[in-house]
Amino acid sequence: MTKPGDSDEWWKQYGGEGVSADSGAQPSTPQYPTSEPSGYPSAPQYQQPPAQPYQSAPQQFPQAPGPAYPSPPGYQPYGYAPAPSQTNGLAIGALVSSLVGFCSCGIGSLVGIVLGVMALNQLKENPYQDGRGMAQSSIWVGVAGIVVTILYWTLVIFSEN
Repeated sequence: MTKPGDSDEWWKQYGGEGVSADSGAQPSTPQYPTSEPSGYPSAPQYQQPPAQPYQSAPQQFPQAPGPAYPSPPGYQPYGYAPAPSQTNGLAIGALVSSLVGFCSCGIGSLVGIVLGVMALNQLKENPYQDGRGMAQSSIWVGVAGIVVTILYWTLVIFSEN
């Protein structure tokens, strides 16, 4: 094999299609400049701040007796799995029954309101469960379902006259 640029064979081998280095035509591979333009520095020059001695940060948490340090508030200590959070089943049932109340003439809305209040009471006793928003929304949707049902029947009764 010949050296690159000595003949057309090397250019043909790499897709040059007869273009030689001496012909002046554009080769198939891009050519990059080997040196930077004069007038530009090779790398940006930044001023370094003067070195300062290391100072430890003030301690935020009191030290526990012994070699173990306490974990910051809101975090589980090392080695303990976080407590699994579960959604309250009554809150889910309350929301579903309140939504069904729009189709069941308000009966599901009444059930949804009762289950929503029961779910809120359970959530007060067990703070590790989720579902407070579902229980509250089931109460509001249940009330809206009852209001819509009352308005519907009021319009049906008075429109016959």
